[in-house]
Amino acid sequence: DMTKPGFLPFLMRYPNSILIVEDAENIIRDRNQDTFVANQAVSNLLNLSDSLLGDAMHQQIICTFNCDVKSIDSALLRDGRLVVEHKFDKLSVENPRHLCLELGIPGNGDDIHESTPLAEVYARKNAALGALWNDLENGRTSSKNKR
Repeated sequence: DMTKPGFLPFLMRYPNSILIVEDAENIIRDRNQDTFVANQAVSNLLNLSDSLLGDAMHQQIICTFNCDVKSIDSALLRDGRLVVEHKFDKLSVENPRHLCLELGIPGNGDDIHESTPLAEVYARKNAALGALWNDLENGRTSSKNKR
């Protein structure tokens, strides 16, 4: 939890590392629009990225989020703090189909007829693996797997 007092001391044990924060919407929102929890989390991120502590730690921070960039605290977006911003757009029709084929997803993505998020392709993979696992647990296998 990035708002707890032990968070920064914990990170100090790992200099020269990369901190990855997935689904960071709640900790990068504008401090003027949110709660104490968000304020503390943004403050901790700022301390890690652009302060004496940040200079000593040499840590990189990667945050993933699904909110409008306008809702992110402006201090996090200033020059020198935000090094790279990358938006993952939906994949064209051909790319998720090819990926389905490469990942061995049943149907090879033949039912994909429009731009598709990468996450949806991996959700299909996870669903296929879950179905296979259930079949194995229940003693069922497809006719291709029977000997």
